[in-house]
Amino acid sequence: MTTMKMWKRLATHKWVAGATITESVNSYTGDRRYCATIRGYRNWRIAEGKPTDDLINKVLYAVISIRDRIDAGDETVFTESQGY
Repeated sequence: MTTMKMWKRLATHKWVAGATITESVNSYTGDRRYCATIRGYRNWRIAEGKPTDDLINKVLYAVISIRDRIDAGDETVFTESQGY
């Protein structure tokens, strides 16, 4: 008997300087999940949903925002809730 993983890594993107965005696909629904490593800090949950241009723009905006806050020394970025 074989089992299929629910989430499968689809791609790793370097759309934003100082960040790596991992795109995963849900094997059953086709939804996409985007997580990021920003300035060495891992597992930022950015967004999840159907793949659209709006979702990609949301991902880019969130990653740039978090990166800029880290660069500015804003430590509250690490205590705020993340999530989709």
